[in-house]
Amino acid sequence: MVTTPLHAARAETIVSGLPIRIPPTYRGQHNYPGLFWAATNRRTLVYESLLELDRLWLADFDSTAVGIATQPFQIAWREGSATRFHVPDVLLTHADMRVTVIDVKPESLVNKPEVKRQFESTREMCRDRGWDYEVFTGDNGVVLRNIRALAVGRRPERLPEALISQTRESLSPRAVTVGEALAKRPSGFDESLWRAALFAHVWSGEAKVDLRSPLSNGTLLHLDERVAA
Repeated sequence: MVTTPLHAARAETIVSGLPIRIPPTYRGQHNYPGLFWAATNRRTLVYESLLELDRLWLADFDSTAVGIATQPFQIAWREGSATRFHVPDVLLTHADMRVTVIDVKPESLVNKPEVKRQFESTREMCRDRGWDYEVFTGDNGVVLRNIRALAVGRRPERLPEALISQTRESLSPRAVTVGEALAKRPSGFDESLWRAALFAHVWSGEAKVDLRSPLSNGTLLHLDERVAA
């Protein structure tokens, strides 16, 4: 473990390191820790709860994120005569050099005085460092279900290049439905692979869908205008 002043901490180094702690597992616990493989930086991350897992899915789908780390570092500060310690849940680095520190907490707990003090201290330290800070209490369940469905396209390198090219040709700046794009599958291509390749374009940001409505064959799908140009 390396100890350094916060002003000297480098997010790009932290995000490539190991977690400062591994969430414990024990009989009868109420949270559900586990492992999450992130396509963003091709590594397996630990998570402490299903709520934290939800935030990781959102981060992995975020096309601006280039690095994700969980349990990334521990901060310490003085509060009166006591020294307080805190380990944020997630650290994100972005393509535009922004850094986001995230604490994950159920809505029912965020207004507890000790939690509010902890978050305010963390927010202040992040502000001093020039990092963004977020408290995540949950997101739209439809959006999360859609992202999990699109995740079949997270590993395009495992699909034939010809399949990726042909599914891209089935798209256009003019919106088509998922069903119409699936119907363009040539004979000889497996439907599940065609769907995975189609969704790979959405996962990469080349194509867009409205995540706020349940994903179906009627979902409109179109190339991003910048890609189409």
